[in-house]
Amino acid sequence: MDAPGDDIEDGLSVLGVTFHGPDAYVLTLRGITGPGDSGVLEEAFARATVAARPLIVDLGALEFGDESLLGLLLHARLSHRTVLVGPLSASFSRRLAVTGTTTVFTIHPTLTQALAGITALPGTDT
Repeated sequence: MDAPGDDIEDGLSVLGVTFHGPDAYVLTLRGITGPGDSGVLEEAFARATVAARPLIVDLGALEFGDESLLGLLLHARLSHRTVLVGPLSASFSRRLAVTGTTTVFTIHPTLTQALAGITALPGTDT
């Protein structure tokens, strides 16, 4: 796996890692997202798009995700297969529920399960 590094800004840590077996790009977010983090998040999602692999976004250590993050997640779904890893924070779970996007994402309880799900045929995620 290849890791470009860890960006930390305003309580947000972002780590992108490319896996080569199974092929996937894992984007791990820790902390909180807010108005000052949109540039860091946009850059991280742009790196994920360049990787041209299925995208796994690990939100298990994210305490708060704002509307910018949700928008980037929804946009990522348009360009490549995207799954989430939880557990999701109560506030981000509410954001998904209120916006009606809970069922749009496959959410795995662990990164191991998400990686296994990525290797399954589309539509057979567990």
